[in-house]
Formats: sequence, C-alpha cells, structure tokens
Amino acid sequence: MKIKPYLIFFGLVLAGITSSAQNDSTAFLTKAFKTLDNYSAKNPVEKVYLQIDRSYYVPGDTIWLKAYVTAGVKQVPSGISNVLNVVLMDGQGEIRQMDRLPVIGGLTWGDISLADTLPPGNYRIVAYTNWMRNAGADYFFNRNIRIMKPGPVLPVASPSARKDSIKRTGEKADIRFFPESGSLVDGVRSKVAFKAMTSNGLGIDANGIVTDDTGQQVAVFKSSHLGMGIFYLTPEQGKSYKASVTFADGSQCVVNLPAAAGRGFVMNINNADSSTIRVTVTASRGIVNDPQQFGEVNLVAQAGGRVYYTARSKVTSEPLVALVPKSKFPAGIVQFTLFSADGEPLNERIAFIEPHDQVRLALKPDKAGAYVPRQKVRISLDAADSSRKPLTASLSASVVNESVLHEDADTDPGIFSFLLLTSDIKGYIEKPGYYFSNTGAARSDLDILMLTQGYRRFEWKKILTGDETPASYAPEKTLTVSGHVKTPGGKPVAKAKVSLLSSQGGFMMLDTVTDQNGRFVFDKLMIIDSLRCKIQAHTAKNGQNVVVTIDDSLPQLPNYGISAAGDSTIVIRVATPARQPVSNIPDKIPANGHAKALKGVTIKATKPLLENSSNLNGPGNADQVVLFKNISLACPSIAECLIGKLVGVFFKYDPQNFDYFPCMYSDGNIVILKIMVDGVMIDPKYLNTIPVETVESVELLRSSNYTSIYGNDAHNGLILVNTKKGNFSGITSKPNIANYTVKGYYKAREFYSPKYDHTGPGNSTADNRITVYWKPNIITGKDGKAWIEYYNADGKGTYRVIVEGIDENGRLGRAVYRYKVE
Repeated sequence: MKIKPYLIFFGLVLAGITSSAQNDSTAFLTKAFKTLDNYSAKNPVEKVYLQIDRSYYVPGDTIWLKAYVTAGVKQVPSGISNVLNVVLMDGQGEIRQMDRLPVIGGLTWGDISLADTLPPGNYRIVAYTNWMRNAGADYFFNRNIRIMKPGPVLPVASPSARKDSIKRTGEKADIRFFPESGSLVDGVRSKVAFKAMTSNGLGIDANGIVTDDTGQQVAVFKSSHLGMGIFYLTPEQGKSYKASVTFADGSQCVVNLPAAAGRGFVMNINNADSSTIRVTVTASRGIVNDPQQFGEVNLVAQAGGRVYYTARSKVTSEPLVALVPKSKFPAGIVQFTLFSADGEPLNERIAFIEPHDQVRLALKPDKAGAYVPRQKVRISLDAADSSRKPLTASLSASVVNESVLHEDADTDPGIFSFLLLTSDIKGYIEKPGYYFSNTGAARSDLDILMLTQGYRRFEWKKILTGDETPASYAPEKTLTVSGHVKTPGGKPVAKAKVSLLSSQGGFMMLDTVTDQNGRFVFDKLMIIDSLRCKIQAHTAKNGQNVVVTIDDSLPQLPNYGISAAGDSTIVIRVATPARQPVSNIPDKIPANGHAKALKGVTIKATKPLLENSSNLNGPGNADQVVLFKNISLACPSIAECLIGKLVGVFFKYDPQNFDYFPCMYSDGNIVILKIMVDGVMIDPKYLNTIPVETVESVELLRSSNYTSIYGNDAHNGLILVNTKKGNFSGITSKPNIANYTVKGYYKAREFYSPKYDHTGPGNSTADNRITVYWKPNIITGKDGKAWIEYYNADGKGTYRVIVEGIDENGRLGRAVYRYKVE
C-alpha cells in the first residue's frame, strides 16, 4: 500500500512546545516526557555484570570474578552504590556463601572458594546492590555454573543429546502465542510470535498449522531458533482459530489462539534496517468507520527510563507510519507505546538497538602459530572507539584450557548480552550469547525474542497516575548495621541508647541513639571478613524493658530456574590431542588445578589427649576429634574453622545472620546437629558467638556406640565443643540484647600464576590448571594499550582468552581469542 506523505508521523521536539499551542495530545506528550524524566531522576537504574573465569568447577576450586556496576540511561560506571553483595546458591535455592565487596567507581573484584565437601550439581552466582532491591530480584545478576565431581574425562556429547534427554525425562512440551503489540484485531494482518518449550524452560523445535472454525488452513508455522518463530494471520471477528502443533520429540497438541478484538490497533515494528526502525500502526475497521472515537494517537519511545522519541497523528483509514533513526536511541531495549489522545496505553512493543558505539578491543599475541606447555605468553591489548581513537578502559581477562571442558559460547552471558538484554527482561533467556554472534539469523531471532519476552522495568499507568512505590532500600555507601528498638508491645522507642560491642580482635564499642521511629543506624563501618558483636539498647533513662531487632539484610532470592540451564551448559570433551604421549594424558579432572604425587605412608592412630573434654564416653571417645591448636585461627567463627574438617558434616549458610550451621543428611532430609559446649546444650545460633581462641577441641559423635549415652539429644549426631577453661556457663539472651555477626568486606585474593624459566622438564609438580590466568584490574593507558603476560599450563589443546570491560562513558567491550598449545 502506498503511503501518503501527510500520513507520516512527525516527531515532536518537546522543548519547543509552548503552553498556548498545546492540544490534548501535545499536553499528554509533554506530561509523559516530564513525568518519566522525574521518575528516572528519582529511581536511576543500577545494574551489575560479573565476568567469571568459567562456568564449570569441581569442589575445592576457586571462582574468580570481576564486577561492573553501571547506572543510568548510558550505563556508565555507577556512583550510586559502594557495596556489592555476591551470593552462591545451590540447586535447591539454599545460600551456600555470601560475600560483600567494596565498589569504587563502579568496579570491584573478588573470588569464591568452593569447599571440598560441596556436592556436585547446578549452582547460581547472584550479585546485587541494596539499591537494586527496589526493582526486585528478577533484575539481579544471576548466572548458572556447574560444580562437577572429579572423575574420568568423557567423550564429546552428540548433537542429538539434548533431544534424547527430552525423550528420556518425559518432560511435557508446551507452546504459547504472542500477537505483536498485544492482541489480534478484526481485519488487520498481524505478526504472531510463538515460543515452544519443555517443562524445564528450555526451547524445543515445533511446527504446525493454524485453521479457522470451518477447518480451513489459514497459516503455517515452524520455529527458527530454540522453539521460537513467527507467522502472519488476518483474523476476523466472530471466528475462532486453533493451532495444531507437532514438537521435535514427536508429541502433539492443539491450542486455541486468542480471539480477535472487534476494535483496536496493531502496531508493527520492522527492525531489519541497520539505521532505521519502521513503525506502522493500523486501525481496525470499527475504528476507521468511527474515527471520532480516537481522533489522534500518540507514539512514545523510551529507553532506560528516558523518552527519546514522541510523535502524534490523526487516525485515518490508511496505516500510520513512522521512520525513526536508530541513532536517536542508546544501545539496548527500546519500548514503543501507542497512547490515545488522553493517555490510555493501547499497544506496546519492544525492539533491540544494537550498539553503535563501543570499546573495540584488539588482542595480539607475541607469536604466530601454536605454543607449547609452560611457554611464556604475552598478549597486547588495544582499546579504541568506533573511529579508532584510543580509549582508557577498565578490563578483566581470563584464560582457560577449553579442551578439557568445553563451554557453549552461546550460553555464556557476556557483558553485552547481560547489560543490554538480560538485565532488562524478566524470565529466563536461553543462550543469550547467541544473539550477539553478529549473524543475520541471530539479529532476526533477537527480534522474535522481543515478541516473546516482556519489558517490565516499569508500567506507564503507574507512572502517569503518580502511583509509584517509594524506594524502600537506600544505596549503601558504607557497611551499616541498622534496626529498631521497640517496647514489648511493639511501640517505637525514641531516643533510646544503642551500643554495638565486640571483643573480637580487641574491644570495640560504638554508640548511637534512635530517631522518632525507634530506628538506629551504625554506618561508616570498615570491617574485613566479619565481626561478631552484641547490639544492646536502653531507654533514655537506662531502662532495659525494650526489644532490639536487626534489619533484614538479604532479599528473598528466587531460584532463577537453576534446573532450566542445567546440563545444556556444559559439554565434556576428551582433554588430549591424539599425538600427546599416553603417559601425559590426564584421566581425571583435577580437583583444584594442582596435583602432586605423594609417597605412601603408614599412619598409626592414637587417641588425642584432651584436658577439658566434656564427653560422657570419656575424653577422645568420638568418631572424630579436632584439636584447635592444629587449626589456623584466622577464621572468624568456630563453624568456619570446621568447614571441610568434619566427616559427613556440611555447613549451611544462614544469610540472615551471616553464620554457618553444622548439618547432616538424615533420611534424605537436612538436619541441624545438636551442639553442647562444655556439657551445656546450646541453641546452634549461639555457636559462633563463642570466641574461636577460647576453644580447645571439638568432638564429633555420629555412630550409635557414642551417641546412645546422650539419648534423643544425639539421635542425628552431636558436636561437643570443649573450651580451654572447661567452665562454659551457658549463653543467655535478653530482649534488649541482640547477638549479630556483621558481614564485612571480603578481601580478594590474588590469582596465583606460576613462572617457568624454561619450557622443558625439570619441575616435577604437574600443572593441570584449567584456569590458566586471571587478571581483574587491567587499565589501558591514554594510548589505549595494555598487556597480559603468563605461562601456559601442562595441558595441551585450545586455550581461550576472553577480555571484557567498560570505559568511563559506559561503552562496553569484549574480545575472544584462541590459540593452540601442542
């Protein structure tokens, strides 16, 4: 259909609108612009992206990470928050570890040590700031990792493994249909997207036909990527439509499509052109025949909470068309909304704008061709903008031997895919890296993804009506401890005196008073690791009849569909090229990257001498005895001193109190072990309030010949803590005193990179590292240059180098380089 010139939308420059010239549409556009601008100023979007060294680990490994915290429309390094929370969750959604990292200029880095006793399975790394809690946990950074049991290296998985897995598990397939811009409309040809998936959230290929209520075929469809695809349909009011679907696993179903509305609009977006987005709005016959109902419509396009394009036009019998330059928008998701003249949202559609300005990274090795094991490698880094002008950027680099365990590059959530795509969309996105593979098919499939996933950073109705929820969580500039003091009846106590006391590492006391709402805050705390303390409160007249509560510092975290990303994340490959000598082939995945042959020794067990044992079986008569004089007491709590040292016992992390509780499995259930200190039974939550330096030994009772003397108290096992003085009198708690462990900053470790002076034999220690090199704090100079230098490990195969980063203007960069070690 030929487009008449007077039917084209005209963009409005809002700053040039005068009040005397405003009609209803113009007034609405001005209101939308100002309202959203005010909202964004009060609620800037903060995001976190973590680069980690790889996606697969074994117990005893270390996860190395670099965090990029961005803020605002252009996603520049954030100055909002100075504290980042990093959480490790297991497949059941239980928190295994939590660290707090100091953020300076939007950047920080750290590591997560995986306990030797950590069960294999799917895990999640989650990262967020306190300010991000206002948007909800759906917008936290989260990434699936796999912790594997060390064992034989397996062959490459076949391409059909995924389909076979679906058949084996018997997961039921389902399909959903998404009319473009919201709904099917009578007489208007519409694009309809669909998404077929299994019950675990993974896409599955599907095809089928659409028929009307007379049985006539009106459309044919077939998925193009991960169960997603599109087809076109011109529905008629009063008719019903159904889709007959066949899935890749052979199962079938019949699904009714949504009924067509008698009146309405269809907004179509064509995003295929590299420089322009074409927006076409078509009205139904009912509206065209009664144009006075709408008169004019408004188009608003916003990205990151800021309006970048507005337009208005009269409703006519012809389609209304807008050609919008992509250069108007920042990279990422743009939300197009069609409004009536009085501001009622009619249609909505999101589109993706590819980055047009980024940090262009070039990696250049110091030699051409293959390297050999333990050879020194030097790689030069060059950072420049789109015009090849040098840039100063903050980068991080990881080097791994991907021939041991091969990751799917499409699954890897790189800095582009997360900050520009995943972080703005609710729901699980399978293989996000694929959409940034710079192929025509990937760009087309990305637009289909925009039709099947919704943008939900905010709702226009709430913003335009002023119905916005005030921020509940303030940005964390420093470490804080906060809470409330109330009467036993729940009434806030104003001007109450509150003290924070600790004797850990020397005596410390801080004082403050509550405000009119009974709230207190201790801020500007500089704590490394953690600090056990007591929070004590009195009334202004030193009365003790008050109750102290500490604010919850951890949000409720969803499990993020941990099982959904499960086995598709990792493909295990043979680790050795055919020419490698058999004697050098590793037949097992190393537990921690290092291995050393030890001579056999004969151990003669002797019962340790315990001076202050409270064991009713007699000192040392236990399944296991741990002497604290043999433990490095640098650990901040008794539980953390014992992690990995008690057979059959694991320690469950309590995110509320930043503590670990000793647990065992009993009949398939997790049970917290009973604890006695010097013969006194205590609540497990008080275990870590006992100073580590006062403990002489710990005895573990598991078998019935040791537990029976304690009766039901030791049914599932018992831990006996013996102090050096042996006269522990019990721990009591008063309402005006709260025992609390302040989670301090985690002190990041430095990645160990061995140096070899020559490439030949001479060092008997095997170097089986999978992560060969990690550098989180690379800064390019004014000339845009930097470099990394390291030595290869013993493992042969393909080494993968990934460098990612950001500059001060929010421009992102990512480069991948591979080389052979033979």
